[in-house]
Amino acid sequence: MLHTIDPEILENTIATLATTGSDGGPEMTAIWYLVEEDRILISATARRRKTKNLAIHPHCSVLVFHPSSVNYYAEIRGVAELIEDPAYEISDRIAVRYDADFRTFDGPNDRRLIIAVTPERVLITDVR
Repeated sequence: MLHTIDPEILENTIATLATTGSDGGPEMTAIWYLVEEDRILISATARRRKTKNLAIHPHCSVLVFHPSSVNYYAEIRGVAELIEDPAYEISDRIAVRYDADFRTFDGPNDRRLIIAVTPERVLITDVR
């Protein structure tokens, strides 16, 4: 389903993840991500609000703007699966895109997870 998105949009390295908070309201956060096997992959720790939200309400939305136009973007609505990533196997693949190492962000008691968003609907807006 992600093949319907202009590949240039997915070149933007920053996206926005919207989840449902504990009060039922929306919560959004900027994310780093990778597209792999028709899913959006996001690395996060278990203590983060987004992972807690998704454990309760797995439906979410990812918004990615075209790198050169705020008038052209894709909204990916889907369901998130939380996957344990203790060896940073998937996190390392995401981190390469950002020249980063998630291990440097984590405390000794942090649990690294992958948020794997499987798209159910893709909406493209182009008002350039």
